[in-house]
Amino acid sequence: MKKRLIVPAVVAALSLAGSVPAASAASTPRSGKVATAAACKSLKSLSTLNIRKSATTSSTILGTWPKGAKGCDISGKLGGTYKNVCGIDKYNGWRKINYRGTVGYVPNVCVVYV
Repeated sequence: MKKRLIVPAVVAALSLAGSVPAASAASTPRSGKVATAAACKSLKSLSTLNIRKSATTSSTILGTWPKGAKGCDISGKLGGTYKNVCGIDKYNGWRKINYRGTVGYVPNVCVVYV
């Protein structure tokens, strides 16, 4: 009887500690990797953005990220130059993000941490 009570308690404790990855479809990016809520650095888009497959404006558009919506920051990188975006004349910094399961790149100057 005691063994039956210990296992659910351990699973619940690990879930609260963030050691158990989320299993919902909303947290599973298209790349197949699972993003946990604890690992998410929340970002907000400053403009409606195209989410691109790679860090260049000529890359395939995977989806859009609406202005003011929140998503998760994964990493940053330098890539192709973009011009006249979010009030910046020319820059090449990109953020890899996860917005509702779509994982891709957006211009770095068009997002802020929240």
